[in-house]
Amino acid sequence: MRMTRYLASLSMAALLAACGGGGGGSSGGLSLSAGGSSKQEAQATKTLTTPDVRNGSYRVYAANGTQQQLSVDFDAGSYTMTDNLGVPESGTFAEDFTEPGTYVFASSRITTAANTSRFRVTSDALVGAFPFQTAYSSPAAYAAQPFVAARDFVTTAALLDGTYNRFSVTRSPGGAQDSSILSMRLSGSGTVLEFCNDAIIYKIDLCPAASKRTYAVTAGTDDAWVATNVANSSDVANFRVARIGGQNVYLGGGVSVSPAQQFMRIALPESSSWPTTRGIGSSTTGSWGTNLIDTASSVRTSTGTDDTYGTLTMPVDSTAYANQPLGIRGVNMSGASKYFAMQGGELSVLVGARSNTATQGYIQLNLIDTGAAPDARNGRYKVYATNGSRQTLALNLDSKRYEMTDGAGTVASGSFAEDTAEAGSFVFASSRITSTANTARFRFATDTVVGSFPFAVAQVTPESYAVRPFVASRALVKTQSALDGTYNRLGINLTATAGDSSITQIQIASGGTVLYLCNDNVVYRIDTCPAASVLTYTVSAGTTVDTWRIVNVANPSDNGSFAIARVGSENIYLSAGIVPSTPTRSVFRIGLPERATWPTVTAHGGATSGSWGSTGVDASSYARTQTLPDGTSATLNASLGTMGTNGPVNMRAATFAGPAYHFASQSSKLFAMVGSRNPATAGAMEIDLID
Repeated sequence: MRMTRYLASLSMAALLAACGGGGGGSSGGLSLSAGGSSKQEAQATKTLTTPDVRNGSYRVYAANGTQQQLSVDFDAGSYTMTDNLGVPESGTFAEDFTEPGTYVFASSRITTAANTSRFRVTSDALVGAFPFQTAYSSPAAYAAQPFVAARDFVTTAALLDGTYNRFSVTRSPGGAQDSSILSMRLSGSGTVLEFCNDAIIYKIDLCPAASKRTYAVTAGTDDAWVATNVANSSDVANFRVARIGGQNVYLGGGVSVSPAQQFMRIALPESSSWPTTRGIGSSTTGSWGTNLIDTASSVRTSTGTDDTYGTLTMPVDSTAYANQPLGIRGVNMSGASKYFAMQGGELSVLVGARSNTATQGYIQLNLIDTGAAPDARNGRYKVYATNGSRQTLALNLDSKRYEMTDGAGTVASGSFAEDTAEAGSFVFASSRITSTANTARFRFATDTVVGSFPFAVAQVTPESYAVRPFVASRALVKTQSALDGTYNRLGINLTATAGDSSITQIQIASGGTVLYLCNDNVVYRIDTCPAASVLTYTVSAGTTVDTWRIVNVANPSDNGSFAIARVGSENIYLSAGIVPSTPTRSVFRIGLPERATWPTVTAHGGATSGSWGSTGVDASSYARTQTLPDGTSATLNASLGTMGTNGPVNMRAATFAGPAYHFASQSSKLFAMVGSRNPATAGAMEIDLID
């Protein structure tokens, strides 16, 4: 049966509500009191209990080289994956609100930083990833691997006929893996299978006679077909042909004894058409994301199991080679990592080149999405907040929904809307906000969100909330050698009753292995810092792939962690958390790169006062117009002065009226200012995104 596309984008909440799953007592649903006819009541009951048409059992062809069975119940949000040995793995799934139409498997097998085991749905087929057992692992290990699952198969031999392009991947004991790319043909009303087994990818009609393999095809059991080599009767293969997107899709998979291999094979019809498509799916590296492919490039934007986000752009051969099938294109053939691509119907597939050790055994399976492309800013961002916490912000710009998840897993969710009075700003709606004015807002730079949110007030019990600034990124550096740089680091220290400030310059050097900090009452450049004031820290990998641990070589109890975000093509230092040696103190740090320029800028952002406003900065002055949570507006002005011959070049002293004295720095996209250690200003911070 053919399902309409809109079903794939229904939210789980809507599905449950349609089945009465969100009700409670007699107040919900159709009244059963007198007044309605029995026929009407029966019809209403039938409507309420009609199961989702996508429910049922699907045959799974997995990239670990096994055939499995997947039963899904969209009404209950549950699944059972039964492996080739008959062992079931059951759990639940739910729609990812940042990517409607994508459903996320919950499984105890998933222990990675990010859960990339997901799936998407089309008529009578699912395409996704699941934590299958790694081939030949003992004891059993599990990893997110791609799969295609179908339940509509060709059972009439004559309907098998056609010319196909087939990609295969194999897994062998010891971790060895390989790829295969070839053309094949089914003919004779489904009685003959031919394929070209050659190191060169030939069209089947141009295949050298010595490389052509011919099989007799007969009907098997359970919708399968059996292919027997006419020259070697011991060479027997089983396959099925699914109907996906109105086209035949050849599927094979299983275990070979000699040689010992587990394999997956998928073939799409040969076609001269090469449209621009946007597919969503998984790869054997465990990544989940989109692949936009056309005649010029393949652009893969994805999140890995290590919870890092990235985009990889590779060139595509504009046309096939002379002897090669028109439906196969080379990808990045001049690069270190080489691939081949094919697409058709509702599937796009990439496989690693067999001759390329960097990509052998790689396969990427995508379900093509023909709907409007979602906002590219949708997704998850890692938050460093000025209340001294690290959180995760999930955003969907299309549905205007968000989720802010703290370190304990507590989720604050709601909607947001464009600020009609300030283009480019969005306003968070939250039940935590009880003030006269809502100053919780955010703005975007590439892969970066800068804003303010009602976070829990640091160190305060019972928990209360206040709007505080944050920086969130999905472009954190995970290569240690890329950490190097000199940063003007501004920070705040928070206890339950007081705040303090930190103003210094730091340097990360020696391929990201050492951090130097000038710990002095005077704000020096690191190269002019008195030797006695220079603290030296070792830098090593943190608890996640994109965090880094620092330890004072002279005092190991002085330690912490940080991240480096790429914002506007520059490194930005970020740190937030509770001080390990002093758990009653929370800290936040932001470091902007040292540079010689101090341009005139306009920026928008929040401050720890709870305000949101617009800031203008030039060579000698600072001016801010802001709204406070109590609904009042204010204008702040300060004169800016350099830090002297020994001070950081990209830092300014800001002098306000009275005792209000601050320090400011800017990058190409961020402006940050912190109060001096004077009790009147200590612990105050402003963070803005530059227009």
